[in-house]
Amino acid sequence: MLLRQIVTYESLINSGLKPERINSMTVSLTLFPTPFKGIYYIPTPEERKATIIDKPRMILTRAIAAYLNIKEFYYGCRTAEEFWGIKWQPTGDIHVVNTKISRIVNLESRIERNSSRQNYRAKRIAKIHSLYGRKIIFHKVKSISDAKIKETPYGRFAMKSQIKKDAKRFK
Repeated sequence: MLLRQIVTYESLINSGLKPERINSMTVSLTLFPTPFKGIYYIPTPEERKATIIDKPRMILTRAIAAYLNIKEFYYGCRTAEEFWGIKWQPTGDIHVVNTKISRIVNLESRIERNSSRQNYRAKRIAKIHSLYGRKIIFHKVKSISDAKIKETPYGRFAMKSQIKKDAKRFK
């Protein structure tokens, strides 16, 4: 398998792995969990040993693309403000503007639940999930073709003028 990639459960099955092998890989944390069920990250040996992700925003962008099954999304609202340096105090909330779903993925409750468990694996999963943020908030729009966004290696971020429009739209 290729390191530093996002894979889905279906793609692992299609590559010839049996469900039991996939389960053992997730249990041994050879595959790191992402905030979305059935989507995993293949870490490097150094990341796996330290239970970290070098570039969590980049991995989160790929995981969101796999989850939504589209590439038509961008980071908006407070996430874009933090990226552009408008707001310096990080909230841990990730705002994703897309054309598919409107939903909140609450990672904070998962992190607390895993942290309170006594086993080593649960605490490692809590640490991995904490790298992604507290909440992932999906905002659904009809189209993002007219949005002013900037493409970066870490994802697409709303420009400053677009942040103001999004703030009005999603209040």
